[in-house]
Amino acid sequence: MKKGRMLLLSLVFVQLIYAQSEKLHYQHFNKGKSFWGIGLSPVYSDMMGSYTDISITKGNTNLGILLAPMYGKFVQQNWMIGVMGIAGVHTERRSYLTYPITIGPGPSFPSVDTKNIDNSIDIGIAPITRYYLPFNKRNSAAFFVQAALPAVYSKSNYILRYKYASGAVDEFKTMNDQFSLRGSIGFGVSMQGKFGSFDTHVSNMGWFLSFNKLIQKK
Repeated sequence: MKKGRMLLLSLVFVQLIYAQSEKLHYQHFNKGKSFWGIGLSPVYSDMMGSYTDISITKGNTNLGILLAPMYGKFVQQNWMIGVMGIAGVHTERRSYLTYPITIGPGPSFPSVDTKNIDNSIDIGIAPITRYYLPFNKRNSAAFFVQAALPAVYSKSNYILRYKYASGAVDEFKTMNDQFSLRGSIGFGVSMQGKFGSFDTHVSNMGWFLSFNKLIQKK
């Protein structure tokens, strides 16, 4: 019986060693591989007035999202060339009371309902290249450096609205358009898995979190 237990333990030990040796070796960074992905910026970024935000409080609402779809192809081992899109919207609304300015003694004017509305939209495209430096032989994790040339069109509308006790409304609008073309360098970390890869990278475009999926050839 004792010999049987030792044999069973030996078989389990050998199985564990075999399982370790059979760990997947990911091929994400091989020449010819391509992927698509989608990312978002979780904080205010440089591209340009929109960012991912959900904040609702009394008299103040902020809603927005900044997405970054991406396609890349490895032209050499660990070297990727691709393109990243930029699509963002953001709206901020503030409601409060203001009081007309009076000089010297005079009649008391009622407060005025005031609303600020600020809407932003960003559309852009960025040629991008990365070079990956795997942490291990399995390619399960890698550090990468990247360079990009983002071209972004940004449009914002600002509205200041007064609503008086009489029911009358005054509204003042300001519009701003901006186009920006600039160089960008940054770095990040990529984690590979069975269902794709997850990466986080930061540059003067901002901080992004992304999920990527290899394109399987038929």
